[in-house]
Amino acid sequence: MICAPPLRPILLASAALVGLAGPAPAQMPVPESAEAPAPVVTLPSVEVQATAWRAWESVPGYVAPVTTTGSKTDTPLIEAPQSVAVVTRDQVDDQAALSVSQALRYTAGVLGEVRPSARYDSVFVRGFGGQGTGAAFVNFLDGLRQGRGLYFGVPNTDPWLLERIEVLRGPASVLYGQTGVGGLVNLVSRRPTAGQVNEVRIEAGSNALLQAAFDLGGAATEDGRFLYRLTGIARTANTQYDHTEEERVAIAPAFTWRPDDSTSLTLLASYQHDPEGGFYNFVPASGSVLYNPNGRLPRSFFGGDPAYDRFTRTQAAIGYQLEHRLGDTWTLRQNFRYAHIDAEVNVLSIRSVGADQRTGTRSATFVSDHANAYALDNQAQATFTTGALKHTALFGIDWQRTSARARQGLGRAPSIDLFAPAYGQFIPPILTGPAGLTNQNLDQLGFYAQDQVALGRWRFNAGLRYDRATIGTTTHQASGADAAITSQADDEVTWRVGALYLFDNGLAPYASYSTSFLPNTGTAAPQRGGGNFAPTTGEQYEAGIKYQPPGMNSFIQLAAYHIRQQNVLTRDPLYTTYSTPQGEIRSRGVELEGRASLTDSLDLIGAYSYIDAEITRSNVPGVAGNRVPQVPNHMASGWANHRFRDGPLRGLSVGGGVRYVGATAGNDTNTFEVGAVTLFDAALRYDLGARFESARGVEFALNAQNLADKDYVASCSSATACYYGTGRLVLGSLRARW
Repeated sequence: MICAPPLRPILLASAALVGLAGPAPAQMPVPESAEAPAPVVTLPSVEVQATAWRAWESVPGYVAPVTTTGSKTDTPLIEAPQSVAVVTRDQVDDQAALSVSQALRYTAGVLGEVRPSARYDSVFVRGFGGQGTGAAFVNFLDGLRQGRGLYFGVPNTDPWLLERIEVLRGPASVLYGQTGVGGLVNLVSRRPTAGQVNEVRIEAGSNALLQAAFDLGGAATEDGRFLYRLTGIARTANTQYDHTEEERVAIAPAFTWRPDDSTSLTLLASYQHDPEGGFYNFVPASGSVLYNPNGRLPRSFFGGDPAYDRFTRTQAAIGYQLEHRLGDTWTLRQNFRYAHIDAEVNVLSIRSVGADQRTGTRSATFVSDHANAYALDNQAQATFTTGALKHTALFGIDWQRTSARARQGLGRAPSIDLFAPAYGQFIPPILTGPAGLTNQNLDQLGFYAQDQVALGRWRFNAGLRYDRATIGTTTHQASGADAAITSQADDEVTWRVGALYLFDNGLAPYASYSTSFLPNTGTAAPQRGGGNFAPTTGEQYEAGIKYQPPGMNSFIQLAAYHIRQQNVLTRDPLYTTYSTPQGEIRSRGVELEGRASLTDSLDLIGAYSYIDAEITRSNVPGVAGNRVPQVPNHMASGWANHRFRDGPLRGLSVGGGVRYVGATAGNDTNTFEVGAVTLFDAALRYDLGARFESARGVEFALNAQNLADKDYVASCSSATACYYGTGRLVLGSLRARW
């Protein structure tokens, strides 16, 4: 067992700081020019000074040329032999995204709102993912996994606190350990900058939404050795659902110390409190997707009880990112975070619909969920040459621990008339005894190595990792007898290889192979000898081509992939209350995404995804060979934003977008389907400073999501669990920057 580290630099970084000071800043390898006729395209060159996370700083427009998520080194996107998408701060602002899921609407391969809600970010990537408490893909922040509770204690980060969102498509276990095979979403916090940042916003919109936000930062001293950032937001709103509200207060301070040109230490902290978590429930397919003789359920339908349902969550985190350069070759880094989360939940859920097609039977759930999470990543990077080969080698040891404690109780609740709901009924209290208490500790220790090699115009990437993951669960007994204790340990080796070639004209074809693993919790049926499950494993073959036109601030990538995920938990055919790891899912598809800031006046995004996700093995009759529910075959989107710089319209910005999500299967057995939907978004902004010098930095903005107010169902996961999409949302904003 590994003990939690103290909140101070340790291991690699602590050794680096003992009286060491490096020479001039190291340079990333610059692509060589092959012996080819002109013209020669200028490839991105990245200057690294005191921090490997410089790529996460603010960039103007929609095109971020460099990423850290895909390799844990600052690597130009054109040189990475894997598909990576970056949603910039400017895009989030222009589209007025109120959640991470909303910010991912225009990203290829990502289905961001299978269950629209402000409470959790439910995301599918390349056909793999989860909804709500199972949404594993948005559980990385600043390159470290976000720990979660056992049930409803799942972190949710407000997008106002973020500088960018990076999506690494496909397996990422080589660098990040336990991850799903579809990919991961890395949220990048706003961090201190040398330039002064001052912004305040006051916003109001649909559903009585009111919010205020601020972002302040800059140099704390004249020499620039101390930098700061302070970001915060407060929001209150109703929702499109009856008897449901949202409330949030969040603040994120950050501080950077640069004692010399070779050392950088950034402290990152955050606190977020959600007294009201908004709507997070469902409706049956009958009356929403399927015909019901009693009519159609309104999207404002609330199946709980306002006197019973509640959700409150508090989360806080503190950590640091430390780097020290030893010289021209070696750089040492350490990334650490401690986080805590509390969630208290009462919820009534519809479990079945009666023969009259209007009586819904309900169950009651109470959960008190708490977790402490530690994440530590130590890295040593070496930049050197061997003959004609230029290497950027990375060696790392990372460790994660989450200690969760939850009390859960299940109870009965009176039925409800779906078409004439009556609230205020008596709900029997749920009294949780010892049997409702569960404790669980999850630990992962990983050792990884990666080498990025440049040979002329060739780029190669190879990585190898060994993981040791342990899970210990204590389940307390109703009788008060000794608790049942189960434990499991999984060892796994994952790896990836990739190759890419840089042509003079900006084209870069590539191919890669990568693997993943994710431990399965629980035990098999006692009749089968009990025992732990083997981890879920996955592999991906990917090939594609990237294009960065010479002289243009744009980036286009086309990718084709084939993913197979094995050892997926499925129902035991004989002992149906237990599971067995015999399931398998296959996903293959094509993604096309382009982003461009063609001038300082025009920004464009275009994306298309074809996803063929199939359940290839299952013990449930009638499921093998079916489509994965909630995953469409086709998705497409486009967004354009134009700023008028001259003439009578100077100061005005106009934006608009269209989103298409194809039809999806409504359940594992594919007995019904959720229809396709096309949605429209729009944005208007006016910069008063373009007209009046005294109003410099003042801007009005007006955004509309689902402009036509389309009434639709976003997805269904079963015949009793369908989720309405978000109706028209209009948001007006007054912004001041100085």
